[in-house]
Amino acid sequence: MRTRIALSTALAVLVVLPVLLFALSSSSPAASARVRHEAGSTHRTARIDMKLMSYAEAEQVNKLADFYNAVTVQEEATYLEEISYIQALAAQHAAAAAAAAAAASRTQAAVTSLPVPAGGGSDASSTNTPDWACIRQHESGGNYAEGGGGAYQFELGTWEGLTGLTTPAQDSPPAVQDAAALRLYAQRGWGPWTTRYVCGL
Repeated sequence: MRTRIALSTALAVLVVLPVLLFALSSSSPAASARVRHEAGSTHRTARIDMKLMSYAEAEQVNKLADFYNAVTVQEEATYLEEISYIQALAAQHAAAAAAAAAAASRTQAAVTSLPVPAGGGSDASSTNTPDWACIRQHESGGNYAEGGGGAYQFELGTWEGLTGLTTPAQDSPPAVQDAAALRLYAQRGWGPWTTRYVCGL
């Protein structure tokens, strides 16, 4: 009987002791630290893995960067084109202003270079005399386009006989009207113009 109890006790010690040792080793501070370390390593690895991206994501990011760069380059090109266009418009405006100023200067020079009528001369050779100016003023107000015969108020028959033109005198340039007036004066003097009395002729 004692032998059986001893054997049973030895067997229980052999079976229970390893189990107790394993349990104690599992609950020891070193084991807990190891478990925590492993858990912490796993957690850190998970955080690192969260920052990594797949090849498809990297390719998408690369495409977005290329698109942004292309848009930036296009915007810069458009801006430079707009600046060039504005500069070209400014240059055209400056050239047009310079051309207008040059034309005005030439016109002023041409007007200045024309001889100024002295107011004298012969009534038979020039309509640029005070007598003719008085006739024109009282006949038409000095208006060569005045209806009824122009500056000298030619009757249509008289005008046609002097010039051979069938259109009224007011439709002809001043030089033609002046030449016709001198021709009529050569033929009849001041007689055709009733305003000669106002002018003292």
